[in-house]
Amino acid sequence: MKRFSKTVVVILVILIFITALWAWKGELLPGGLPRFLPQKETAEETESLTASEESVNSTESPTEETVPAALQEESGTEQEGQGTPSVSQETGYAYGLLAEEEQQLYREMLQAITGFGRAAELSTLNPDLLEPVFNSIMADHPEIFYVDGYTYTKHTLGEEIHKITFSGQYTLTQEQVREREEGIERYSRQALAGIHTGMDDYQKIKYIYDYMIEHTDYRLDAPENQTICSVFLYGESVCQGYAKAFQFLCGRLGIPAVLVTGRVKNGEPHAWDMVLADGEWYYVDPTWGDAYYLMGDDDPAWQGKTRPSVNYDYLLVTTQQLLQTHKIDNAFPLPECTSMTDNYYVRENAYFESVDETKLSNLFARGYEEDKGIVTLKCADQTVYQDMKNTLLDDQKIFDYLRGDNASAAYVDTQEQFTLSFWLE
Repeated sequence: MKRFSKTVVVILVILIFITALWAWKGELLPGGLPRFLPQKETAEETESLTASEESVNSTESPTEETVPAALQEESGTEQEGQGTPSVSQETGYAYGLLAEEEQQLYREMLQAITGFGRAAELSTLNPDLLEPVFNSIMADHPEIFYVDGYTYTKHTLGEEIHKITFSGQYTLTQEQVREREEGIERYSRQALAGIHTGMDDYQKIKYIYDYMIEHTDYRLDAPENQTICSVFLYGESVCQGYAKAFQFLCGRLGIPAVLVTGRVKNGEPHAWDMVLADGEWYYVDPTWGDAYYLMGDDDPAWQGKTRPSVNYDYLLVTTQQLLQTHKIDNAFPLPECTSMTDNYYVRENAYFESVDETKLSNLFARGYEEDKGIVTLKCADQTVYQDMKNTLLDDQKIFDYLRGDNASAAYVDTQEQFTLSFWLE
């Protein structure tokens, strides 16, 4: 019994000694329980990813010079059978293509970017998801003109990622952003002043297309030319600015639009839009809608002639029509655009599926009545296009529609889009 008591006393003394040692080292939790420390957390591998830019001068054919690489890296063309995602003003087309985990990440990153706060912890531990989600955000949100990339930090426990924090890379201060937003709001009110409730989507889209092009000059050295600021604040831009500004105005009207990137025929980078008009998707290229940019100031075809300020060949066109001159190289799939219902030439009764003399007579008469100075018609395909040229030019039927004793058949043709333009002078 005494031996047992001595043993107990020895054990108690040892326990008291160990407890005192733990307490001295600060390794006791409240209540006197020992604390076993995990491996020390380390924050490592902070990576900064910035959308790179490459400047290429436009020379012979209409091209654009700067499209951020972050919006081009993953190659993809339009894909049929993908289904069309739902689009909301809070998110966008690209958001609708993401998986549920990516959509959650999209919302977190968007909140972090627009909040101008410190680095936000993300719900994912997979850093490979950040770039495609960031690209989707930038494709959906032209109003984010103050970020050109992002930074993320991987926090690890040994070799295992414990958490990822994210923040945008800002090109402007919050005060500078607020100042620009005030100017953007003023422009938007003026640009949309002529919109009324009786308009359908086509009429709204054409209205802002006309307004923006007539109030913007194409300039390679335009300030902030990769954002909406170049158009809305300075009245000059390049393709990325045109496309984002048009997308922004569509969004203000509740018309879904998404930024599309790719290349034109000679391989130069370019940017344009895809819009949802009256329930159907179409492509719109507002840069190529600027007739002064498209033709060039020194083009001999325009010398001494009335030059229209707006070109409508790329207003609400199909995928097939677009691919005659453009190559899609987007980071996410796009639907096949097949509808012609809201195409400009269809809506303006200038689309010909055959040589229709009555329709031609009405088209030219309307051109004179509206004092347009020029009439443009579009043919359905190569066969109709050739028949139209044979009839109007080879057979000289054009003089049945031109007025004046000294009328001359001055025209410009665009074979890729099967269009013919005739001056009414």
